[in-house]
Amino acid sequence: MTVDNRTTSAPAIHGLATATAGSAGIAQHLIHRPAARSYYGLDAPSLGEEFFTLVGETPVTHPLLNDGPGRFHDPQIATGSVRDVGELVGHRYFGVPEDRPGLFYRFALDLTDLSAWRTDPGGRGVVMETQIRARPANVVAEVPRGLDFHLDVKIDGRPCAIGSAGMVFLMPKLYRKHVAHARQAMRAVPELNDAPDGPPRPADAGEVGRRAGENVVISEPVDASRGRISTWVLSAPVSPVFDDTDGRQRGQFSGLHLLEALRQSSLLTAGRAHGLDPERSTLDACQVHFRGQAERGLPLRCVAVAGPLGRDAEGRPSVPVTLTLTQQRWAVAEARTCVVQDY
Repeated sequence: MTVDNRTTSAPAIHGLATATAGSAGIAQHLIHRPAARSYYGLDAPSLGEEFFTLVGETPVTHPLLNDGPGRFHDPQIATGSVRDVGELVGHRYFGVPEDRPGLFYRFALDLTDLSAWRTDPGGRGVVMETQIRARPANVVAEVPRGLDFHLDVKIDGRPCAIGSAGMVFLMPKLYRKHVAHARQAMRAVPELNDAPDGPPRPADAGEVGRRAGENVVISEPVDASRGRISTWVLSAPVSPVFDDTDGRQRGQFSGLHLLEALRQSSLLTAGRAHGLDPERSTLDACQVHFRGQAERGLPLRCVAVAGPLGRDAEGRPSVPVTLTLTQQRWAVAEARTCVVQDY
């Protein structure tokens, strides 16, 4: 990933640096667009809104994002890109100390033009541009404890999605204490143990919108009734793309892993409850709130409940789905999605 600093009045390159690509693993260009030239004379962290543009081509050979029917660009291209740059933005532009890790605790993405997400018949990549507005939150001694993001996404120049995200920055000692406390709490109450009766069997790849078995991260439902489906999130054997390369989160499910589990559970639930075809379906909307982190060494349950079958503004079948991830009966994440089937 490259990073440029540019003024809005004269888009000349003022700086260039390299950053490590994160979980999305896609070549991208991050352009900083400060509101005024005076920014460069201050050489000080921002205390107000900052604007960025994240530009890159949609992938064509990604082991996860290009695995499936190939009808749509995967919306996780957009959410993953923001996850990758969020911590960088906080450290570089808002003065957050480098030793404070950034954790996203909420995401939302709503597709506003489904047709723009359809893939090119030739399988070529197209330009995806995400306008990012970052605002400091909970500022203490002129250093934000978090950032709020607003997103506007374009594919091939067409506005096609809006979104938001929230990130918190934790002090190193507080972060380690939080992780240790969470691990201890989950193991301290054996009566809350929640585990499968036997080795979970992976769900059918086609039912969750994938082709490769290693990309299936949920089990065949262990309980299904009246539109409610309960599955287990698989930690192994799964593709290495789900491994978290951040050493600070070793032993935990990565954000990509959890979001993919929610996506797959949504498609599976909409298909089982109302017959939506996963080959022609995608998530039209997704709102996720993370309550905590999930340990890879403990069973992780996903419960999904389908709402009534409806129609979107274009008359396409759509199904709202409410999901909860729990570990040892502690809430890890809560989400609400909308699955839509294309013509």
